[in-house]
Amino acid sequence: MKRGNIKLMKKMNTSLIIREFNNNGPLSRADLTENTGLSPTTITTLIDEMIKDNLIMKVGEGESSGGRKPILLDLNPKHGYILSGWISGESISIALLDIKYNITDIIEKEIIFPTDQNLILEIKNIIEEIISTNNLSTEKILGLMLGISGIINQQNGTIKYSALLDLENFSIREPLSKHFPFPINIENDTNLAALSEKEFGHKHLNNYIYLMIAPEIGSGIIIDNEIYRGRFGRAGEFGHLLMEKDGPRCTCGRKGCLAPVLSQYIPINKAQKFRNAFKDLEPGSKKYEKFCDYLAIALTNYIHLIDNEAIIFGGELVKIASEKFYSDIEEKIMKYSMKNMYDNVKVLPASLSDNEVIMGGASFCFHNSKYFTNKEG
Repeated sequence: MKRGNIKLMKKMNTSLIIREFNNNGPLSRADLTENTGLSPTTITTLIDEMIKDNLIMKVGEGESSGGRKPILLDLNPKHGYILSGWISGESISIALLDIKYNITDIIEKEIIFPTDQNLILEIKNIIEEIISTNNLSTEKILGLMLGISGIINQQNGTIKYSALLDLENFSIREPLSKHFPFPINIENDTNLAALSEKEFGHKHLNNYIYLMIAPEIGSGIIIDNEIYRGRFGRAGEFGHLLMEKDGPRCTCGRKGCLAPVLSQYIPINKAQKFRNAFKDLEPGSKKYEKFCDYLAIALTNYIHLIDNEAIIFGGELVKIASEKFYSDIEEKIMKYSMKNMYDNVKVLPASLSDNEVIMGGASFCFHNSKYFTNKEG
């Protein structure tokens, strides 16, 4: 085998071991051999190197099956850190996570963005505060991921258009890269929330729609375990599906988008207002039925196009919605769907009700770090 291929194989095997620790740790060497399919010799060689590099550490002993107790190993959470944030229409939240996905620090600031420069300055100040407070070297940081509402050019790190933030063709990566040496990435926030389910929630699902409702409305589409972004990163703009050609005006400038149509019944774009209004909404009332009807019609169109296996509700809604809400949506989708199109499509609440964008961003960042060879989290 050529030297380059040997190095690639070693990195792939190392990535496999790290992923196994993240999913199932702590583990013994025998567990790793059984779970990964790698040979005991390969496991021992790689684990010894990872212990030497302080990436893996001993955390205890397992149950004995007759002989010596097996040594349990796990990732050393202090080996590296990830910065992951969410820029919503209401605030900036940036968290520091270790490589075991523990949030060790988080700063949230409610802010109005009077100028583009102020947004970059605020992000920079929060990152610097986190680094300083936690006495971190930037060499320890594997990367930064920011989830942002809108159409994102992931390749060059720019916001192509965000109606919620009123930004267009605005670079995030370039100005921040002047201040920080680690990789900087941006992604649509709902795409990251969708990824959080793959990593921390409904891991068995391969094709699903993640629907964020409040403090905005958008969707992340996972097809064959990967984010579907479309040709220019514009896929999943669920809130801008046209529902009424002469309907209420949207922040994007058009009339009749789903977001303003739904906001006639429950305000979508402010978290606290949404929570209060939704709690006061009586199932069976005209407002409730209209809200659920429009939502179900839009989701039915998605199902007919994508043939997904599940719809996962996230955002503020998942914190307060009852089981009846999910069953009502399911019934309405069945009503509006073509025969046999809705078979076995599950309507589910998100597994994470807090920090879902941040957790998805951390997963993406870690799985695109120096330890991995794949492109997605």
